[in-house]
Amino acid sequence: MVQFVTNGLYRFCEWVMRLAYLNILWVSFSIAGLVVLGIMPATAATFSVTRKWVTGNTDIPIFQTFWKAYKKEFLRINIIGCILSIIAAVFYFDFVILGVFHEQMSIMKLIFMSLLFVYGVIVLFIFPVYAHYNIPLLHTFKYALIIGFSRPLHTLGMAAGALGVTYLILLHVTFIVFFSGSVFCWVVTWFAVKAFHSIDHSYAKRQAI
Repeated sequence: MVQFVTNGLYRFCEWVMRLAYLNILWVSFSIAGLVVLGIMPATAATFSVTRKWVTGNTDIPIFQTFWKAYKKEFLRINIIGCILSIIAAVFYFDFVILGVFHEQMSIMKLIFMSLLFVYGVIVLFIFPVYAHYNIPLLHTFKYALIIGFSRPLHTLGMAAGALGVTYLILLHVTFIVFFSGSVFCWVVTWFAVKAFHSIDHSYAKRQAI
């Protein structure tokens, strides 16, 4: 019993250190890219590490894995970031316009909220899809959308987990510094990989028939 508790405590501390180290890398490389150019590749690199952890490769060299993904995907992931930022800006200005004409544009509000929901699903899945599949750049958006809506339970779990982690992170500055990016990416990746495996399993069953 004592050995079981000791081993469990050791594993817990080991994962705390891993997540803290990964988060420090995420913050450092985001700043190294002057945030605007650094946060997207740093986030993609963080997802690359958490994907390997979730799929069972827990003993990978964290820095080498992170750095390799950061360098390799710097340009491509920043293109995705630009596309997402432009869409977000369009949504913001639409929101401002709808706020001014809130009485006369109820139908437009419904359309706006529907499109915003679709955008949210894409944002949740875009990084896990990018890290998991070797597909052309623009197909990443299509895959994120299709997977997000074809696996609604995984999507809801991912959204709830992301909101829960965000709430816990905001409770204290220590969580922001050491666990904000890494824990968030790990939770999102866990649900995303479950969705990927579910799709692969369904496809394999159809092929076997």
